[in-house]
Amino acid sequence: MKTRKTILIVDNNSGLENLVREPLSDRFRDSNVAPIVVRAKDGAEAAIKTENQKFDVVLIDTEVPRLMDGGFVYGLHSYKNTQDANLIVVTQKESSELPDTLQSCVLLKKPINPDELVNAMVKCLNQGAPAPASAAPAAATSPQAKYAVDVRVINAVIKATMNVFAQFGVQNITMGKPETKSPHDALKGEISSVVEIKSQSYQGYLAISFDKASYLEVVSTMLMEEQTELNAENQDAVGEINNIIFGNAKSEITNFGVQLTVPKVLIGADSMIECKQGSAGMLIPFSTTKGHFYLKVIAVPVGK
Repeated sequence: MKTRKTILIVDNNSGLENLVREPLSDRFRDSNVAPIVVRAKDGAEAAIKTENQKFDVVLIDTEVPRLMDGGFVYGLHSYKNTQDANLIVVTQKESSELPDTLQSCVLLKKPINPDELVNAMVKCLNQGAPAPASAAPAAATSPQAKYAVDVRVINAVIKATMNVFAQFGVQNITMGKPETKSPHDALKGEISSVVEIKSQSYQGYLAISFDKASYLEVVSTMLMEEQTELNAENQDAVGEINNIIFGNAKSEITNFGVQLTVPKVLIGADSMIECKQGSAGMLIPFSTTKGHFYLKVIAVPVGK
């Protein structure tokens, strides 16, 4: 009886799938391995496909839409169905330009040599998955920990954040490169709002954290009065900002079976989110004309 090995190919034009599907079938015809190919056209679809299916190999073209600017590649070692997968990355970028979660991959530079690609996939399918070098350190000390991140929720919150702040009149909002961060690090902003969030495939926390300049910029437009200092009269507005953002994202995230708590306001540059040992974290920085704010995502380990 053959062992099924499932491959996720993230490619928006079927080019990679066409290169490997038939050669892989031929190479494994007389073996005990049966390769199964699944394709996703972008990062968002890849995240959806990884919710209910485990993958042994993930082949990624870094040029596909909604991949490098979304949450999918930054949580590859956190998603329960890809955290043990071998990664093959096809790119025009240098290794140093790739996020940490792709540093332990098999890297193939474009233009692709089809034989080299097929050989790399055969090697991955014939071996057990290595422990990713860039996996969250806590996972090494808690091997039973499993994470599930619903990237659709994160992307919906990012989009809502950008839209709400634009409506408030905040100028030149730019999203920076998401990066893996310890969930036990202090929040980077001086005033933050935290919600606990649960869905069918995610359990953890989302925090929106502002430095003083960006918060005063946002709250001034929200209250329609110039604010020059953080004080008792304006600090509660951070929770309302969070409510407005999640209200705007509600039309999308409600469809994902999401449950949210009431936002909790944290004051101070060294505020912490208490979470279980073995949790994983990701930080998404934003900048405005006047300052910076941050979206911190924490995934709490859940059972299989």
